[in-house]
Amino acid sequence: MPPRHSVLPIATPTHAAPLSAQQAQFNEHLRRIAAQQELLAAWNEATAAFHARYARDVEPLLATYHALYCELAQVLDAEAGRKGLSKADRAALGEAIARLAARLAAGVRDEALRAAMQALHDRYANADEAAPDTADPDSPEEVLRRVEAQMHAAQAQAEQARATHHAARRARKPGARERQAQAAAREAAQPLREIYRRLASTLHPDRESDPAERTRKTALMQRVNLAYAAGDLTGLLQLQLEADQIDPARIAAFSDARLAPYNRLLADQLAELQRQTRAAQEAFCADYELEPGAASKPAKLMGHLRAQVRDLQEDIQHLRLQLRALREEPDALRHWLRHARAA
Repeated sequence: MPPRHSVLPIATPTHAAPLSAQQAQFNEHLRRIAAQQELLAAWNEATAAFHARYARDVEPLLATYHALYCELAQVLDAEAGRKGLSKADRAALGEAIARLAARLAAGVRDEALRAAMQALHDRYANADEAAPDTADPDSPEEVLRRVEAQMHAAQAQAEQARATHHAARRARKPGARERQAQAAAREAAQPLREIYRRLASTLHPDRESDPAERTRKTALMQRVNLAYAAGDLTGLLQLQLEADQIDPARIAAFSDARLAPYNRLLADQLAELQRQTRAAQEAFCADYELEPGAASKPAKLMGHLRAQVRDLQEDIQHLRLQLRALREEPDALRHWLRHARAA
């Protein structure tokens, strides 16, 4: 197995001129790409570990929490029919039960509990439906409202038509700036294609008669194809180093004109890694209903999990105390309603 190398930065020769702007930029891109790759790998590892711990530690607590909340809704439902409640208390209790049952019907995973909460919600929501709108359709206010709504709709339609027209014009004929950007993209992609062709010429397994060497080259070509498809210039340079097609001294000898498209490719690769890292962070927050940016670093994910476990344990204990009080203390329902109104 050939020795593994890494894409080394361009070193400043002793007693020589400092690095050019393109050389310094090349080094900076390599440094930032390596750091971003490490960060993305850390996110992937941390989220995988979080998923496993969440299933083990949090999901059982969530099931208990939801079951106790469903039990609370059913106890409140039973309490709603008891004598001695004022009309206002009974109405407030009905609204609270409807809200609680709606949240549970949307949140619990157990199908039987979800169906029971949906039925409970529907029963209380239907009883409290607001009276139908009895506004006079011919009143001046209603006529004015309809006319304004029609004007807003017409204005929105006209704006959409203008936007579609401008988009079509832009699509028909790219402007000078677009043509310049397209040309720059084609120029930047040229080194990627050249490196790919050189690697394919050297590593293509069909040209190898030795079975062991063919297996090795097949694995290398798979890496080459993946790196090329991903626009991974550092990966292709790494493979060139492994295939002895290039060395750090040769990269250091590149002119600024030759380095410029490399730097554009490296900038694109860095931007894509940053996008993937943001996507991993946002997907994690969406999966666990966290505010965007709440999980700022992968090293902090387990802290979020431990905090959630503590919160759930405290909530479960509080729910058990509430249920016990509602069953055993005559004034507990009025206390509960007072807190519900204040919340």
